[in-house]
Amino acid sequence: MVKLEEVPADKFEQVEVLSEDDYSDFSDDDDFDEEDESLLDRITALKDIIPLKYRNRMSSGVSTLTSWSKTGATFVGKSAWVITTSMFLLVLPLALEIEKEQALVAYEKEAMQQQVPQLQYPQPVSGQPQQQQNIRAPGF
Repeated sequence: MVKLEEVPADKFEQVEVLSEDDYSDFSDDDDFDEEDESLLDRITALKDIIPLKYRNRMSSGVSTLTSWSKTGATFVGKSAWVITTSMFLLVLPLALEIEKEQALVAYEKEAMQQQVPQLQYPQPVSGQPQQQQNIRAPGF
């Protein structure tokens, strides 16, 4: 339950009036405790210092910068995706085919080197004239 108490009107008339010397717009430094004040409190206090016109201008500038940053990041991400998938679809098969071709050329060279010693020392066939053999690389 709530307890109500009647306040007499004469208590309000006993207001203490301060002289101009006692009155100050600034708080005493003794009452201020820096440890209790957070960064958010300090930024909120700046609201009273910076005029509304400049706050609106700064807010619109920050929102514009944020918007451009998001758009740029989205564009870079999509471009990276397109380039990467294009490389996988177009360049990777080409590189694999080039590697296969180089392996085939190396195999043909090796086969030619193995056939050359046999041609240098031909064994005569008895009774038949020697025919010149055409040498072809495998696959041609």
